[in-house]
Parts: sequence; structure tokens; C-alpha cells
Amino acid sequence: MTNLTPRVDPPMSADETTMLTAWLDFHRSTLALKCEGLTDDQLRTRSVPPSGLSLLGLVRHMAEVEQYWFQGVLLGADISTGHY
Repeated sequence: MTNLTPRVDPPMSADETTMLTAWLDFHRSTLALKCEGLTDDQLRTRSVPPSGLSLLGLVRHMAEVEQYWFQGVLLGADISTGHY
């Protein structure tokens, strides 16, 4: 199977915005690669105990974390998902 999601190593030296953007893209694409090609049931399968987190749960968690930081913290928006 060919991976469709490219993952590019971030630069080790760059300005702050470039570094933050590159590392965020790297982690997003890493998670996308882990999920790529899996069935819905596989995405919902929880990892090894004691963790109850699945890949789908991790995707949801990361989306909420990004929303919190970018909208809530950086933009000062009122976000109330209740998961923080």
C-alpha cells in the first residue's frame, strides 16, 4: 500500500513561525499516516491497557487542542467544548 499523506521533516533551524508551522504539519501528517487505510472499526479500537485512547480519539483530542490554542488562547475567542 502506498501512503498518500506526505510527511516532511521539519527544519532544525528557522524563524519561529516557520518552525512552529513545520512541526505542527509534521505531527498532523504523522497522525494522518497512522490512520491512513484503516477501517472505521480499526480507528475506534483502543490501544493497550490502561489507555482507553483510540486513534480516532487521538484525532479528536488533537483537533480540540488546536482549537483551544489557536482560537481560545491566541485569538481570545470564547470556545466552550468542555474538554479542557
